[in-house]
Amino acid sequence: MAGNSGQIPSIGRDIVGYSYTSEKAPRLAVEPGATVRFETWDARAGALLDREAGRPFGLPRPTPGRGNPLTGPLAVRGAQPGDALLVTIEGIECISPGWCGGHAHVGPLPPGRVPRPRGRVCTHDGEFVHFAEDVQLPLAPMVGCIGTAVPDDPPNAGLPGRHGGNLDHPVVAAGAVVHLPVFVDGGLLYIGDVHATQGDGELSGIGLEIPAEVTVTVDIDRGRALRWPWVVNEERVIVMTSALEFADARREAVEQIVRVLETQLGYEPADALGLISIAGDLRIGQAFGGMEMTLRLEMPSSLGISPG
Repeated sequence: MAGNSGQIPSIGRDIVGYSYTSEKAPRLAVEPGATVRFETWDARAGALLDREAGRPFGLPRPTPGRGNPLTGPLAVRGAQPGDALLVTIEGIECISPGWCGGHAHVGPLPPGRVPRPRGRVCTHDGEFVHFAEDVQLPLAPMVGCIGTAVPDDPPNAGLPGRHGGNLDHPVVAAGAVVHLPVFVDGGLLYIGDVHATQGDGELSGIGLEIPAEVTVTVDIDRGRALRWPWVVNEERVIVMTSALEFADARREAVEQIVRVLETQLGYEPADALGLISIAGDLRIGQAFGGMEMTLRLEMPSSLGISPG
């Protein structure tokens, strides 16, 4: 249920969904510029968190269509199709413990190479994640799933796309502004699937899955009809694309940056591509092989470009 935590309105994890649907009534409606806290579950809604920390356990397969529970939706009054929703991530508080692991039925390795699926519950102390007694990793919270509602045939929570969704990019972290296309009135924002840390590629298909509280400020960029989600932080302007094939996702990402360099800075396509090649970084969000991969193309913010 929606409630108050201090002065910040919140949307609780007591009710979750599994698609970016426009049919679900908003849990909360706010004015542009409001700050809201989303309480989120881990990717299995707490079902694995009772295992002993630091020791491998048999990892059950996820229930089809029931992974990555989403909190929301949040309606932003005045947002309309053709706008962009601006979501500034103010902070991410990870609630220890979380879990990680590797599947046997899906992944980048040949069939049979992983004889049995294993998971591992990991605690954190506010600074480091404890994978094992002798393996500690910096706590680096990020939001795996963030997206707006889709009116027709809404995608499952586990899928990425033009709406955002299961992007799994570590840059979707505190301080980032996520720019999302709006397809329905109010935008209807969903958030879930926080990772306490994750490497580029998410090569097992699992980050450090953990319950969290995500505090965001929402606003509207009116008339900014985006083809794909974007992220802006202090150093980078980033477009995020997805496709089943690497070449398709890469083409979409490069096309978006070329178009921005054409329209905002006046470069010809070949010149724009040359600048991308010497200044841009193409990185992978998830590429474990079980679904669409997500890519991001990062450009320096010093160029003065904006999502377009």
